[in-house]
Amino acid sequence: MKNLRYVAAIVAAMFIAGEASAWTAEVNKAILLFAEQNMSKRAKREVVEILDAPLHSIVFVGKGKNQTRLNEAGKSVTTDKNDAVVKLEGAIATLADEKATAAERKAALLAATELTVDIHCPANVLIDKHLEKDFVYQRDNGRPKYSRWFKLSERKWRAMWHSQYHKDHGAFSAEMYLYDWNIATESMAKGYKKEPVAPRKWAERTGERAMQAMKTFRPEAVVNMLEITKHEYLNDESMYDAAFHLAKLLNQLLK
Repeated sequence: MKNLRYVAAIVAAMFIAGEASAWTAEVNKAILLFAEQNMSKRAKREVVEILDAPLHSIVFVGKGKNQTRLNEAGKSVTTDKNDAVVKLEGAIATLADEKATAAERKAALLAATELTVDIHCPANVLIDKHLEKDFVYQRDNGRPKYSRWFKLSERKWRAMWHSQYHKDHGAFSAEMYLYDWNIATESMAKGYKKEPVAPRKWAERTGERAMQAMKTFRPEAVVNMLEITKHEYLNDESMYDAAFHLAKLLNQLLK
C-alpha cells in the first residue's frame, strides 16, 4: 500500500498547475507517437496491457508543467519530493517493482511518461542563480527607432518555448510533426540506443540547452526577432531527446 500511496501522490501533484508554459498538446502527442516508433513490440504490448490503450493516447494531466531544479553548476542533485526528477525516479521504481499492483503500475506508467517528457522541455528547468524564475526580455524588430513601424515588445522566457516556436507551426498536427522529425533524426537513432537510462543526465542536458539560449535571451535583453528563430534548433533537439529517451526507458522497464 505504501507504493500505491506514493504513486497516487505523484498523480495528484501532477494536477496542480505550475508557473511554466510548456510544450503544446499536439507536440506532446507527437513525442508519444515518435517514442512508440522506437519501442520494442514487447514494450508496446505491455503499455496496452497496463493502460488498455496505446502510449499516444495518454493526455498529460499536469499540462506538461512539472519542473525540475538544477544547482548552480547545472547538476541534478535535488531530493525535493515535488521535483519532477525525484517523482520520475519514484515512478520508475514502482514500474520495476514485481510486487506492484496493476493500479500502481498504471499510475506509475502515466506519471513516468509525462515526467520524462516534461524534464526535457527547457521551459521546465530551473537553475540556481541563473534560471530561478521566469523573466521578461524585450524583442526588437531590427528597424530604426525613428521608423513608424518600429515595435518593441516583451516576452517571457518560458513562454518562448511554448508560444514562439509552436505558434509558428500552429497548423501542424501531431502527425505532421512526426513526419518532420522522422526525416530530421534519421541518422540519430543508433546513437540514442547506446545512451543509458539516466533521468538526471537528461535534465542536465536540457539545462545546458537552456543556458545556451540564455546567453542571448537574458533578463532585460533587447533581442532581434531573427535571434529567436536561430535558437529553435535547441527546442527541436530537446523534443527529439524526449521521444528517444522515453522509448529507451519503456523498452528497459517493460521487457
